[in-house]
Amino acid sequence: MSHREVASSLFRLRTAIDSLVAPSSNDLLAAVPGSARTSIIALLVALSYYVGSQIGFLLTPASTPIATFWPPNAILLAAFLLTSRRIWWVLVLAVFPAHLFVQLRTGIPLVSALAWFVGNTGEALLGAVCVRIFKRDKPLFESVHGVIVFLTFGVLLPTLATSFLDAAGVVLTGLGQNYWILWTIRLTTNIVADLTIVPIIVILGVKGLSWLRGENIWAYCEAGVLTIGTVLVSLLAFGRESAPISLWTFIYVLLPLLIWALLRFGSGGVSALTLVVALISFWNTVQGRGSLGMQSMVFAVLSLHFLLTALAVSFLFSGALIAERRRSEETLRAKCGNLVHAQELERYRIARELHDNILQRLTLVSLHLDELRAASLVFAETPLNNLYDQISGISKTICDLSHDLHPFMLEYLGFPRALKKLCRDAGAQSGITIEFSERNVSSFLPSDVSGCLFRVAQEALQNIVQHSRARAAAMELKLADRAAVLRVSDDGVGLDPLRPEGIGLTSIREEVLALGGTVAITSAPSKGTVIEVSIPVKNISLAPGLD
Repeated sequence: MSHREVASSLFRLRTAIDSLVAPSSNDLLAAVPGSARTSIIALLVALSYYVGSQIGFLLTPASTPIATFWPPNAILLAAFLLTSRRIWWVLVLAVFPAHLFVQLRTGIPLVSALAWFVGNTGEALLGAVCVRIFKRDKPLFESVHGVIVFLTFGVLLPTLATSFLDAAGVVLTGLGQNYWILWTIRLTTNIVADLTIVPIIVILGVKGLSWLRGENIWAYCEAGVLTIGTVLVSLLAFGRESAPISLWTFIYVLLPLLIWALLRFGSGGVSALTLVVALISFWNTVQGRGSLGMQSMVFAVLSLHFLLTALAVSFLFSGALIAERRRSEETLRAKCGNLVHAQELERYRIARELHDNILQRLTLVSLHLDELRAASLVFAETPLNNLYDQISGISKTICDLSHDLHPFMLEYLGFPRALKKLCRDAGAQSGITIEFSERNVSSFLPSDVSGCLFRVAQEALQNIVQHSRARAAAMELKLADRAAVLRVSDDGVGLDPLRPEGIGLTSIREEVLALGGTVAITSAPSKGTVIEVSIPVKNISLAPGLD
């Protein structure tokens, strides 16, 4: 077996292992029968609801029956948004025992526990129904319209409606006294939970584990640094008896970390960090520590709620705007790619027509003319010779034009050898010493990548020959970081900074960008020019003997 076959087999084996080891969450559940899948989902939601309730009670101050942070409603809302309506009643039945078990264990009266269950499930159901009505397409958090629908119909209106019922149940059972303070705390508590928990669960549920698998090791390290930094800043602000920094200083230090997370990991990443901040700040505030610990509990809790709400809402909108911008860029790039592909097909068609039709006909005309020259009289030889020379010149021009439109040598020689021949021919015609080197590249790059890089090489050599006044040039082709890289340099006069970029370089830049690549042009007076183009390659084939 050859080295290339071994490399291909190893690549297929690695792909198969990756698909088995780390499939998306949707793929995992898709392999389970319908009834069993519903049971698994219901069990996961019930366990999550139970854990969320425990966290909520841990973050409940002794002076008030309303928790500072209440995750169960948000968990249930996220579950409804990710599942079909036909199993919502199963999820409600699944969380009912978990709700009663947690509530009655902590000494909550049965009437209050039932009222809170109605409030919790009613809020989640109302929010999910409204979101499904006004926002049918997914993903929810990658458009401004989706964020508006979520905030209005998934968070604000349901929480407003059910807070009246929950606050009334607390007052009627004697667990609390001031109705409006209880209503306000309950309202802001659930809003903060929805804003920080729902985006993480929904984004992970929609994108699956591929959202986590799509990053490299450096992205995980970056996420770890962000998490550690957020934890340290939050502990510094809220974790000491006498806070060493004010709340505003804490905000100024925290904002760069959250913006960093937003730009690198989107709404899901920044929501996760906001959740970390919320848990740390609420826990320490309930314990009387931190920058708000010396204030009254109601003031401290409401201050944190307003702060976290403002941060979460701002970052959700910012994340949606960034996602829309990226989606527009991807759409534009796809359209450019389609145009480039159509242009390449048209070039190939015209080049093939010139080469196989017109050029062949001219060749036949030349043969017949050559026969006429051989049989002609002496006085007719000169005109026939001139006509033969003109037809030969036209044939050569058409042949050159055909090869300029579509480099047929790529099909006959392969990509590296075609580049080497291009450098040799350009050097022979111009007298410039052009060195070519290639490393770790096979002839079997994708045709769009090899064709684009070949045109880059043609344009670069043409500029060197015509404008650079160089004595020597070099061309290097290599594979690096799963990308094909072409680097062309010369020792000429460099590019004129006052001269606009030519149409050749502009078209090349657009073609490279359409393939997701990058173009870097470095030039200085009397120090030459360097053009480096990098185009990502999904299925890289290594040269024989290399790994």
